[in-house]
Amino acid sequence: MNKKTDLRILKTRENIRTSFINLLLVKNFKDITVQNIIDEALIGRSTFYDHYYDKYDLLEHLVNEILNEFNLFIKDRFNLNSHEDFINFFSSVLEYYSKKRNVFLALLNVHTEAIDLYNSLQNILKEGCSYYWDNMNIDTKFTLPKEYFCRIYASTAMISLQWYMENNEDCSPQYLMETFGALKLLVSGLL
Repeated sequence: MNKKTDLRILKTRENIRTSFINLLLVKNFKDITVQNIIDEALIGRSTFYDHYYDKYDLLEHLVNEILNEFNLFIKDRFNLNSHEDFINFFSSVLEYYSKKRNVFLALLNVHTEAIDLYNSLQNILKEGCSYYWDNMNIDTKFTLPKEYFCRIYASTAMISLQWYMENNEDCSPQYLMETFGALKLLVSGLL
Protein backbone atom coordinates (compact mmCIF):
# COMPACT_ATOMS: atom_id res chain seq x y z
CA MET A 1 0.00 0.00 0.00
CA ASN A 2 1.36 3.47 -0.94
CA LYS A 3 1.90 5.76 1.96
CA LYS A 4 0.62 9.25 1.09
CA THR A 5 2.75 12.22 2.08
CA ASP A 6 1.04 14.65 4.41
CA LEU A 7 -0.17 17.78 2.58
CA ARG A 8 1.56 19.98 5.18
CA ILE A 9 4.89 18.34 4.37
CA LEU A 10 4.39 18.95 0.65
CA LYS A 11 3.46 22.59 1.26
CA THR A 12 6.47 23.12 3.54
CA ARG A 13 8.86 21.60 0.96
CA GLU A 14 7.36 23.76 -1.78
CA ASN A 15 7.70 26.84 0.45
CA ILE A 16 11.37 26.04 1.11
CA ARG A 17 12.05 25.45 -2.60
CA THR A 18 10.27 28.63 -3.68
CA SER A 19 12.11 30.67 -1.06
CA PHE A 20 15.43 29.21 -2.19
CA ILE A 21 14.69 29.95 -5.85
CA ASN A 22 13.67 33.52 -4.99
CA LEU A 23 17.00 33.97 -3.20
CA LEU A 24 18.93 32.48 -6.13
CA LEU A 25 17.35 35.05 -8.44
CA VAL A 26 18.91 37.89 -6.42
CA LYS A 27 21.99 36.35 -4.75
CA ASN A 28 24.82 34.03 -5.68
CA PHE A 29 24.46 30.49 -4.35
CA LYS A 30 27.69 30.77 -2.36
CA ASP A 31 26.29 33.80 -0.54
CA ILE A 32 23.02 32.13 0.48
CA THR A 33 22.88 30.61 3.94
CA VAL A 34 20.37 28.25 5.51
CA GLN A 35 19.41 31.20 7.73
CA ASN A 36 18.55 33.21 4.59
CA ILE A 37 16.35 30.37 3.37
CA ILE A 38 14.49 29.93 6.66
CA ASP A 39 14.01 33.70 6.96
CA GLU A 40 12.59 33.86 3.44
CA ALA A 41 10.37 30.80 4.02
CA LEU A 42 9.27 31.98 7.48
CA ILE A 43 10.04 28.62 9.05
CA GLY A 44 12.19 27.41 11.90
CA ARG A 45 15.66 25.95 11.50
CA SER A 46 14.53 22.48 12.62
CA THR A 47 11.76 22.53 9.98
CA PHE A 48 14.35 23.14 7.26
CA TYR A 49 16.53 20.31 8.56
CA ASP A 50 13.53 17.98 8.72
CA HIS A 51 13.45 18.22 4.91
CA TYR A 52 17.01 18.93 3.74
CA TYR A 53 20.47 18.24 5.09
CA ASP A 54 21.83 21.61 3.94
CA LYS A 55 21.57 24.06 1.03
CA TYR A 56 23.54 21.68 -1.20
CA ASP A 57 21.03 18.92 -0.56
CA LEU A 58 18.20 21.29 -1.47
CA LEU A 59 20.06 22.35 -4.63
CA GLU A 60 20.71 18.75 -5.59
CA HIS A 61 17.02 17.81 -5.20
CA LEU A 62 15.93 20.70 -7.43
CA VAL A 63 18.57 20.03 -10.09
CA ASN A 64 17.84 16.30 -10.16
CA GLU A 65 14.14 17.03 -10.65
CA ILE A 66 14.92 19.17 -13.72
CA LEU A 67 17.40 16.58 -15.06
CA ASN A 68 14.91 13.73 -14.71
CA GLU A 69 12.24 15.72 -16.54
CA PHE A 70 14.71 16.76 -19.24
CA ASN A 71 15.82 13.17 -19.78
CA LEU A 72 12.22 12.23 -20.55
CA PHE A 73 11.96 15.03 -23.12
CA ILE A 74 15.24 14.07 -24.77
CA LYS A 75 14.21 10.44 -25.19
CA ASP A 76 11.25 11.71 -27.20
CA ARG A 77 13.37 14.24 -29.12
CA PHE A 78 15.51 11.68 -30.88
CA ASN A 79 12.54 9.56 -31.95
CA LEU A 80 10.91 12.23 -34.11
CA ASN A 81 10.30 11.54 -37.78
CA SER A 82 9.38 14.89 -39.33
CA HIS A 83 9.92 18.62 -39.12
CA GLU A 84 6.32 19.03 -37.92
CA ASP A 85 6.95 16.49 -35.14
CA PHE A 86 9.99 18.51 -34.10
CA ILE A 87 8.01 21.78 -34.03
CA ASN A 88 5.34 20.13 -31.85
CA PHE A 89 8.01 18.65 -29.58
CA PHE A 90 9.88 21.94 -29.30
CA SER A 91 6.61 23.75 -28.52
CA SER A 92 5.89 21.40 -25.64
CA VAL A 93 9.43 21.84 -24.25
CA LEU A 94 9.18 25.63 -24.39
CA GLU A 95 5.71 25.60 -22.87
CA TYR A 96 6.81 23.28 -20.05
CA TYR A 97 9.93 25.24 -19.13
CA SER A 98 8.15 28.58 -19.48
CA LYS A 99 5.97 27.48 -16.56
CA LYS A 100 9.15 26.78 -14.57
CA ARG A 101 11.02 29.80 -15.89
CA ASN A 102 12.27 31.17 -12.54
CA VAL A 103 13.38 27.76 -11.30
CA PHE A 104 15.15 27.00 -14.55
CA LEU A 105 16.95 30.36 -14.76
CA ALA A 106 17.92 30.37 -11.08
CA LEU A 107 19.42 26.88 -11.27
CA LEU A 108 21.24 27.49 -14.57
CA ASN A 109 23.39 30.07 -12.82
CA VAL A 110 24.59 27.78 -10.04
CA HIS A 111 27.91 26.07 -10.72
CA THR A 112 29.40 24.03 -7.89
CA GLU A 113 32.02 21.32 -8.09
CA ALA A 114 29.37 18.59 -7.84
CA ILE A 115 26.23 20.30 -9.21
CA ASP A 116 25.98 22.19 -12.49
CA LEU A 117 22.61 22.12 -14.24
CA TYR A 118 23.80 23.83 -17.43
CA ASN A 119 26.63 21.36 -18.01
CA SER A 120 24.46 18.40 -17.02
CA LEU A 121 21.74 19.38 -19.51
CA GLN A 122 24.35 19.92 -22.20
CA ASN A 123 25.80 16.46 -21.52
CA ILE A 124 22.34 14.88 -21.81
CA LEU A 125 21.92 16.59 -25.18
CA LYS A 126 25.37 15.44 -26.37
CA GLU A 127 24.66 11.85 -25.34
CA GLY A 128 21.26 11.90 -27.06
CA CYS A 129 22.79 13.33 -30.20
CA SER A 130 25.57 10.74 -30.15
CA TYR A 131 23.04 7.92 -29.78
CA TYR A 132 21.01 9.34 -32.67
CA TRP A 133 24.16 9.68 -34.80
CA ASP A 134 25.11 6.05 -34.19
CA ASN A 135 21.63 4.72 -34.94
CA MET A 136 21.18 6.77 -38.12
CA ASN A 137 24.65 5.89 -39.49
CA ILE A 138 25.31 9.57 -40.06
CA ASP A 139 29.07 9.15 -40.12
CA THR A 140 28.81 7.40 -43.49
CA LYS A 141 27.16 10.50 -45.01
CA PHE A 142 29.43 13.27 -43.72
CA THR A 143 33.09 13.78 -42.88
CA LEU A 144 32.16 15.84 -39.82
CA PRO A 145 33.44 14.28 -36.56
CA LYS A 146 30.58 13.01 -34.39
CA GLU A 147 31.91 14.56 -31.16
CA TYR A 148 32.24 17.96 -32.83
CA PHE A 149 28.72 17.85 -34.24
CA CYS A 150 27.20 16.67 -30.93
CA ARG A 151 28.93 19.46 -29.01
CA ILE A 152 27.66 22.07 -31.48
CA TYR A 153 24.14 20.63 -31.33
CA ALA A 154 24.10 20.57 -27.51
CA SER A 155 25.55 24.06 -27.23
CA THR A 156 23.08 25.51 -29.72
CA ALA A 157 20.12 23.84 -28.01
CA MET A 158 21.18 25.08 -24.57
CA ILE A 159 21.93 28.62 -25.73
CA SER A 160 18.56 28.75 -27.50
CA LEU A 161 16.64 27.48 -24.48
CA GLN A 162 18.47 29.81 -22.10
CA TRP A 163 18.03 32.81 -24.40
CA TYR A 164 14.33 32.09 -24.73
CA MET A 165 13.95 31.89 -20.94
CA GLU A 166 16.10 34.95 -20.17
CA ASN A 167 14.33 37.14 -22.69
CA ASN A 168 10.90 35.77 -21.91
CA GLU A 169 10.21 36.11 -25.59
CA ASP A 170 6.78 35.37 -26.92
CA CYS A 171 8.15 33.56 -29.93
CA SER A 172 7.06 30.33 -31.46
CA PRO A 173 9.22 27.28 -32.14
CA GLN A 174 8.66 28.09 -35.83
CA TYR A 175 10.27 31.50 -35.25
CA LEU A 176 13.25 29.84 -33.56
CA MET A 177 13.57 27.41 -36.49
CA GLU A 178 13.62 30.38 -38.88
CA THR A 179 16.26 31.96 -36.67
CA PHE A 180 18.36 28.78 -36.93
CA GLY A 181 18.06 29.00 -40.72
CA ALA A 182 19.24 32.61 -40.66
CA LEU A 183 22.06 31.61 -38.34
CA LYS A 184 23.16 28.93 -40.80
CA LEU A 185 23.36 31.52 -43.59
CA LEU A 186 25.19 34.00 -41.36
CA VAL A 187 27.76 31.41 -40.26
CA SER A 188 28.38 30.22 -43.82
CA GLY A 189 28.92 33.88 -44.83
CA LEU A 190 31.45 34.39 -42.04
CA LEU A 191 33.47 31.32 -42.98
